[in-house]
Amino acid sequence: MTQNSLQPMKSLYADDDVIAEILPDFVRNLSGYVDKLRAALAVGDHVQGARVCHDLKGTAGGYGYPEISELAQHLETALKTGGETTHLTQLVDQIATLCQRALIGLDL
Repeated sequence: MTQNSLQPMKSLYADDDVIAEILPDFVRNLSGYVDKLRAALAVGDHVQGARVCHDLKGTAGGYGYPEISELAQHLETALKTGGETTHLTQLVDQIATLCQRALIGLDL
């Protein structure tokens, strides 16, 4: 799926003057969370992956992206309970897609 075929996703707080000012920096840094998750999975470090998910869950929710927050919670739980590698990778890919949608949504 290419970036152009993704539906944009806007923050619930995009119209809040305070959040709107800092939102672009947060969204542009979402790829860093995805990179950290992929790196943790690559070496089987589920503890570090769960920490990254926990951080992402809180910050994404605080910035008005409940879909990212909920998926990060799901991945955190899967990492803590020994989820299958294929399933974990799929969840990271889904998070990456949501992050791309948030990036696209900045341009609206």
